[in-house]
Amino acid sequence: MDYIGYTPETTGDSWIISRPESENMDSSLIDRVYRDFFNEAKYPTIQGLLIARNGKLVAEGYSKDAGDLCSLHNLKSATKSISSILAGILLDIGEVDSLDSSLYDYMSEYFDDDMQKRDITLRHVLTMETGLDFNDDVHTREMLYNHGSSLKYVLEKDLLFSPGTSWYYGDGNPQLISGLIQELTGKTESEFAEEYLFGPLGITNYLWETTLDNLTLGSIGLWLTPRDMAKIGVLMANKGLWKGSRVVSETWVVESTRKQSMFSNYGYYWYPIEDKAFYAEGHGGQLIWVYPEYDLVVVITSNPYAKSWNLSTPYTGIFSGIIASLTDREL
Repeated sequence: MDYIGYTPETTGDSWIISRPESENMDSSLIDRVYRDFFNEAKYPTIQGLLIARNGKLVAEGYSKDAGDLCSLHNLKSATKSISSILAGILLDIGEVDSLDSSLYDYMSEYFDDDMQKRDITLRHVLTMETGLDFNDDVHTREMLYNHGSSLKYVLEKDLLFSPGTSWYYGDGNPQLISGLIQELTGKTESEFAEEYLFGPLGITNYLWETTLDNLTLGSIGLWLTPRDMAKIGVLMANKGLWKGSRVVSETWVVESTRKQSMFSNYGYYWYPIEDKAFYAEGHGGQLIWVYPEYDLVVVITSNPYAKSWNLSTPYTGIFSGIIASLTDREL
């Protein structure tokens, strides 16, 4: 598509539309970022770029299809960050005693006879430190099409290491969060999200895939519009507040987005950046990037099925250009 500017459309949704200058941003530098973003040769897989500041949408563009504004987009593993928020709400409403509670205490029927697995805590699940040998390249698809319990499928995996002694990324861990939510509340993770997260944020158009045992797929199954992805970012930038109303505790937002693992730069399904910013990331280049100090949120959507992609190389230029546009930042 040809570059047609970055001014967000007024669609009648709940977003307040603003201009870069009104939010202390240099419009000429924002224009430069978007002209670069529309460079097909440089960014062949990126599809959408949205910027929100001070809770307002100031810039938006779709380089492949203008219809992407209203289309549902596969978040891939950025889904995990939404599951993290829901885990925080589960604690906020008192359904779980603490992050150090044993998962076995809440869902013992899904465990096998390996006694060491009973040491797995909710904290281990959220930091990818359960030790379960869940290989995404093999086991994610098997979990999706397994005709038995997806929770048993995850928990029957052997332990690679004792819980809490190392880090191993796996889609099985967020499925345990989904199962825990359903065990404790009687609601699927999707239904729980609709009541406690999507409803308050005015998110009504979404799709959340399930496994064959009708559990919400907590790791990679959520589809949102790009603007609703940005709402999640604004909620996190405002430490759990949405338009002045509390959705998730400030404590959870702060804790989940800072480094929590001794073995990886990882929070609770969020990636911290030097205690100043953090982001949700999904395969192919799905990003919700949050910079609370500047009340700044950047959303990038990309082809979720791209076989090869590189986070650090192309996106760094986009982010640095946006940061450079902030006229009120301390230099």
